[in-house]
Amino acid sequence: MDISRRTAGLGLLAYGIGTPAAFMMIGAPGGDYEENVVTSYIAGDHRATAFALAYLGAFATLGLLPFASRLRTELRSGGDVFWGLVVGGAAASAIGWFLLGGIPVVFAEGGSALAGLPHDVVYALSELGILVTVGASSFLVGVAAVLMAARAALPGALRVVCVVGGVCGVLAPFFFPLFLFWIWAIGFGLWVAATGARESRPVAAEHQPA
Repeated sequence: MDISRRTAGLGLLAYGIGTPAAFMMIGAPGGDYEENVVTSYIAGDHRATAFALAYLGAFATLGLLPFASRLRTELRSGGDVFWGLVVGGAAASAIGWFLLGGIPVVFAEGGSALAGLPHDVVYALSELGILVTVGASSFLVGVAAVLMAARAALPGALRVVCVVGGVCGVLAPFFFPLFLFWIWAIGFGLWVAATGARESRPVAAEHQPA
């Protein structure tokens, strides 16, 4: 399938916007343990919301696929490795979202049988889900970004930005560089989409001398 640069850029943009939006709204327990956060996450009135946001995150991660497919063809070498890294990142993110969204579903379907499940266990499962959803995914896409910076024909300044964004993705499991990685995904997605839009504009026909 021939995927345009515009579609590829919009795909990365969807990932860069949809992933943090779903992540910040879902309210999954992570970081320092807080009993009230765990209680709120598995509460009956939050279960449908949590699962819907997990679906949003899973759909957003599919945007990585057209991005990987198109940019793979623009690398001087290493295109297959780039493709594999980004697809692996998409798969990790999708699996992680269903792990996070699955926690409230477990309580909804398990009913009273799970009422005594210790909240520290719920926290541990959620923390692991977060590490897969955003940690593993950002790590793999970050490595791909560094590879792209080394192998694609990019402007010098943009090449540096891709290296920095990629390194932030690699370090995303430490959390603090994660938002810089998402900012890179949004900015680079916009750049790819904009350059694709310029390429798709029809060229005006030249007047031929009589």
